[in-house]
Amino acid sequence: MTALMWTGSLLGALFGLAHAAYIYRALSAQAAVGTRENHTRAVYFSLWIFVLWVLFGSYVLVLWLVGVVFYIVFKMFR
Repeated sequence: MTALMWTGSLLGALFGLAHAAYIYRALSAQAAVGTRENHTRAVYFSLWIFVLWVLFGSYVLVLWLVGVVFYIVFKMFR
């Protein structure tokens, strides 16, 4: 169980980092030049996205695994 939690957290961190970078770039591109408030908002959103991905990474991993098992089982009995 511990290995599953660590694996989920690691995958969550990887996906979270990629998602946070994407959101940061998208929000920073919309920010007007010289406005610090929009860049602060981009950093704030990126941090929240990363933290939530890490926290819920194990949950998402378990859902993916359950989905794959159900998919295989239903494909076999079709």
